[in-house]
Amino acid sequence: MQILVTDATGAVGRLVARQLIAAGHAVTGIAERPHPYLDPGVEFVCAPLRHPILRELADEADAVVHLAPIDTSAPGSADIHGVAHVTDAAARAGARLLFVSQAAGRPELYRPAEELVSTSWAPSLVVRIAPPVGRQLDWMVCRTVATLLRAKVSTQPARVLHLDDLVRFLVSSVNTDRTGVVDLATPDTTNVVTAWRLLRSVDPRARLNRVRSWPQLTPAMDIAAVQEDWGFEFGWHALDAIADTARGLAGRRLHAAGAVSHDRQLALPVEVFPRPRASDDLHSAAPDGLEGEFDDRIDPRFPVFSAARLAGALPGPLTPMTLDVQLSGLRAASRVLGHVLALGGVVDDEWGSRAIAVFGHRAYVGVSANVVAAAQLPGWDEDAIARHALADQPQVGDVLPFGEPKLAEGALGSMAKAVVAARSLTLMRRLKPDTRAYSAAAGVEHLDAAQLAALPDAALEVRVRLLRDRIHQGWILTALWLIDSGITAAALDHTRAASRISGLGMIVESTRIAAETAELAAALRGDPPLRALAAEGNVGSIRALSPEAAAALDAAVSRIGHRGPGEAELAGRVFSDNPAMLLVAAAEVAAAAEAAATPTEPAPPRSLARRMAANSRASRELAHDSTIRFTHELRMTLRELGSRRVATDLFDSVDDVYYLTCDELVTMPADARLRIKRRRAERDRLQAQRPPDVIDGAWTPVDPPAAEPSSG
Repeated sequence: MQILVTDATGAVGRLVARQLIAAGHAVTGIAERPHPYLDPGVEFVCAPLRHPILRELADEADAVVHLAPIDTSAPGSADIHGVAHVTDAAARAGARLLFVSQAAGRPELYRPAEELVSTSWAPSLVVRIAPPVGRQLDWMVCRTVATLLRAKVSTQPARVLHLDDLVRFLVSSVNTDRTGVVDLATPDTTNVVTAWRLLRSVDPRARLNRVRSWPQLTPAMDIAAVQEDWGFEFGWHALDAIADTARGLAGRRLHAAGAVSHDRQLALPVEVFPRPRASDDLHSAAPDGLEGEFDDRIDPRFPVFSAARLAGALPGPLTPMTLDVQLSGLRAASRVLGHVLALGGVVDDEWGSRAIAVFGHRAYVGVSANVVAAAQLPGWDEDAIARHALADQPQVGDVLPFGEPKLAEGALGSMAKAVVAARSLTLMRRLKPDTRAYSAAAGVEHLDAAQLAALPDAALEVRVRLLRDRIHQGWILTALWLIDSGITAAALDHTRAASRISGLGMIVESTRIAAETAELAAALRGDPPLRALAAEGNVGSIRALSPEAAAALDAAVSRIGHRGPGEAELAGRVFSDNPAMLLVAAAEVAAAAEAAATPTEPAPPRSLARRMAANSRASRELAHDSTIRFTHELRMTLRELGSRRVATDLFDSVDDVYYLTCDELVTMPADARLRIKRRRAERDRLQAQRPPDVIDGAWTPVDPPAAEPSSG
């Protein structure tokens, strides 16, 4: 279907447009201002609703979703006249009109608008929503938060509506021909005092910054229709929706136009930056017919990319779900670093888009961009970046064939080093408590298999989106620790207590598995029969013969069961799936240690410099490990959803879940089976025709390693 969305660049408009595209619809958007987060698949027109172009767009549409606010104090407002323009255009075109109205808003403003829509010639659906909440704190959610924080503390019950459920309802409503009025609110309630405490606990000193309140916190809502007639399943209960609002409020302050980030805490990212549109300045790196669906294109000024540092955690060819979740998270992290770097110009564009890129469903570090960026960051080693990436690659030419590009110009350029230092120090002040809070959240938000099985489908779907946001937050934290490690290395350069940073590829490096494996290997050392059983992965015999070794294995799995080879690939298997993998790795370490038969040198004294370096490494390790914990939470959620899709005959196998994107899984397209089949075939092809480890402007297939594993 062709769908027209008004206020397409507003927070809800962007979410609705993104999900409509994922569901397979063609989307046209209209708004008075563009927005960088609008999905590039939207055919966007920058114009007010009074412009004649509105009629032309409505003429081509099967349905119109009117999201532009009518409250003149709201951002993107088109007031009541906007409603009149849209209803007229929809009626003339014969398009179905969906209108979102605020049940908590001023009756004298919203009731006439509802009447105008309901009495128009167009078939229409008026969706009256309860006070909106959720971690996406747009102007509506900010008003709800301000209303709750100003409300008289009481046990008065209140219904709310999470923006996730609003978007899900609107997208599902497009596929129906229902008309009339429907009230949309959580089937359960929370009380005002509980909501107040949850929101105030985020920041007891938070100011409301003149954010308006809703006139009615508890408007009369008739939810019988949405439950009985529509059969709509909500993903969020009222209390959980308020808790999610508090989750999004951390690191942000309320503002009338929508919450904005502050410097006291790292905010949870709540929106995915879209992949850039194809440009004439970029060219495909793949041979004709071999370019993957998710591949990036190359700017000839920054032609060199290397997969060496990322292949361990992200072994290609990656599944579409992994590419969608993990690569967008790594790119979000690179954009945060880009803000610190103060690069400016074409380098800033390259860093934000392709500091980490995808070719042949594999992740690559942009060596050219990293070399330029390293000159801006203390403790980063541009020579080491090229050395690590291009070892044994004599065929690779100059990483910057057109010379060193210009960085930021003007005042920013002349003070770039000072700007980088100031921004770095600002970030570092909050980094350790932010990392601890993130690690704690990984424990609090954990659900085991039984708890996941008890959730309804809708709750699993909204959980997928939350976990994606959490993973992105983790990659951002880990990237910020790379800056801290660089600063530490620069400060301790004269002591050589800390290693310099050799590029963004270090973001996936971890010593946690090696440390745990070495500890388990110690239990096998000196016992050749036991080590032989471990080398076979014979867990049962180990348990029978050595309770001590079995206990050591169980303890290791309890600590790193979420880890494993290729651990960032969502379709991969981890140690909790197959403890024998950890046992085999420990046997190899034990055998190697005995073969070496050299005494271990004593550790150097723990000087202040070494303690500083160790603390920085430990914090980066904690951020990385927590990111992989959230990755495994998402993996388990996807497995549960996949098994349910098989049971309802939507999937042929559980693994099909990894061949859709996150948005496609939440809003299944009609051609989902065809997409899955096509992407499976493409991944199989890229397994056989893989790109090389280093790409210099273009690539041709190389023979795959004989024993290269395929995950999923």
